[in-house]
Amino acid sequence: MLRDRKALLEQEIRKAQSEAANMYLSIVVGGNGDVHSKEYQELKDKISSLNFDLNIVNQLIAQGQK
Repeated sequence: MLRDRKALLEQEIRKAQSEAANMYLSIVVGGNGDVHSKEYQELKDKISSLNFDLNIVNQLIAQGQK
């Protein structure tokens, strides 16, 4: 169960990071928006939260939990 959760979290992180990278590129290169925009900050918060959850899952797996 934890390994499935880990895979799902990793997939969600990759997806969110790709979205954030595209948004950042648009902001920096295209001048569209601001890195302090609500949408960009919410995406950063989502990535941080997913990474936190992944760290917890990895710790549990390392402890031998299934």
